[in-house]
Amino acid sequence: MSPPDPAQDRSSRPDETATASAGTPAPVDVSVDTRAVTAVVVFLAGPVISSVHFMLVYLVVEAGCTGDGPGLDSFDPPVPTVVTLVATAVAALACAATAWWGFARWRALHRVRPEAGSEELVDRQPLAFGGFLLSLLGLATVLFVGLPALFLGACA
Repeated sequence: MSPPDPAQDRSSRPDETATASAGTPAPVDVSVDTRAVTAVVVFLAGPVISSVHFMLVYLVVEAGCTGDGPGLDSFDPPVPTVVTLVATAVAALACAATAWWGFARWRALHRVRPEAGSEELVDRQPLAFGGFLLSLLGLATVLFVGLPALFLGACA
């Protein structure tokens, strides 16, 4: 008598989810709550955008102003200034869009009446409002990092 084939066993039990090559003996819920993921994305979008903007601007200006070596000739001025201004415009628009997204989510969740099953939506109000505020802070950070390139040379 040979042991049962796991592949045949899984096909006969379509309601169970395989989490390994042999599967699991009991159903496993691997679904994702998209509303929770959206709340976290709205909350973290502003700081992530401003951090990526800062790192991009810092690395390009550093490579263009102090870098001497093979391959760094393409970063010579005026490239750092142009990259700084373009990255600032893109990041500022992205921060403004995520601030609007957070504000819209906060207003929509604010209008939800506490009913049976909606407590978790009401609990996400602080995340949406916090995401709105963090996106505004990210917008200010992006502007403080990038706008001096309008008035000062990048390598001054």
